[in-house]
Amino acid sequence: TKIMTSTKQWYQRRVRVAGREKARLHRMIMALSEGLKEAGNMATFLVIPPGVQPFPELFDKHDFKILQPYVDRFVMMTYDHHHGTGRPGPVGPMDWGLRNILLIMEHEDNDKYRYKLLYGLNFYGADFRGDGQFEPILGGRYIELLRSSKPNQFIWHLKASEHSFEYREPSGIHKVFYPSLRSLQKRIEAAEKFKIGLAIWEIGQGLDYFYDLF
Repeated sequence: TKIMTSTKQWYQRRVRVAGREKARLHRMIMALSEGLKEAGNMATFLVIPPGVQPFPELFDKHDFKILQPYVDRFVMMTYDHHHGTGRPGPVGPMDWGLRNILLIMEHEDNDKYRYKLLYGLNFYGADFRGDGQFEPILGGRYIELLRSSKPNQFIWHLKASEHSFEYREPSGIHKVFYPSLRSLQKRIEAAEKFKIGLAIWEIGQGLDYFYDLF
């Protein structure tokens, strides 16, 4: 059995947690991890927020160094980039995702524990309206959009390594970003290169053939 602990206080408040407050969070995670191991040798997966703009650096290389003896795996939230920008765009651009990974790994003491770091893969996408508002979309809805809109082209965003397409409704033009086999393969190759793991957010949200890559 594996227990996942989320650093909600770090992520949701969007403020720099420092000093005594951060030390208390460290102690809480340490105690929880030790308690889980004593209770049944259960693993602790810590979900950590991104630290590269447009997000503040809430969890950094020093937090990783302090907590790695207690945490079995760190799941980096390398997705939801569009939440931070407030503009239509890729959900988890790869150039940004890798900068988040390197931010943790730049501490020389962390390098030998890079296997504990998991690159977060989104299996969902986003459908943006012309006014910038969006709704998350899962595999079933994505197929419906393809069938109804019949897009004549898909755009490959080179730095982000994501595909998008556009369709029109009476209310205006929509832009859709959703994972593809190519975008996922790029991230798998990057994880292999950096000798880190992968974490899917989340199973069941994507298309069936996504799993052929693993």
